[in-house]
Amino acid sequence: MEFISSLIYTILVGGIFVFILIYLYDWLFGEKHDKQIRKIHKYYQKENVQKVEMLEHQPKKFTLYQVKTDKETKRVKIKPGYKVIKMVKKKEPTH
Repeated sequence: MEFISSLIYTILVGGIFVFILIYLYDWLFGEKHDKQIRKIHKYYQKENVQKVEMLEHQPKKFTLYQVKTDKETKRVKIKPGYKVIKMVKKKEPTH
């Protein structure tokens, strides 16, 4: 019985430790391209996403994507930790 409880405890603690390491690796060194695309599709789940293009990639800082939907084309920046930030067009100053 001690062996089984020890094995279960080792699996639980090891699983939690591995999950934390994977999360920290993604947060510190950037995410995988597949996970970012899935996050974009999840973020725009109410709209029909036709195409996702990577425009710019700076490791550990951000990745800039262009998302084409049925209605319009948007730019999205994803920061480490899979934080999605909508890019807003700058208004030109009127003279």
